[in-house]
Amino acid sequence: MWSRYGEYLEGQGGGSEYRKKVFDYIERQDSPRPVTYQLDLLRRVGFAHVELLHKNSCFAAFGAWKE
Repeated sequence: MWSRYGEYLEGQGGGSEYRKKVFDYIERQDSPRPVTYQLDLLRRVGFAHVELLHKNSCFAAFGAWKE
């Protein structure tokens, strides 16, 4: 996945320098937690119903609602 993303970034006109800039930013700033952590956090802050709708690789769609 990261290889394909890197190829996409290079194709956006910035070349390998742009790819490195984006990947460096991700390394510094983007620290996603596991989806189980995020779902548990929703429960801890009061959401009664939590659902994982879809998960693929590092992407997930989930929802929650309070009563």
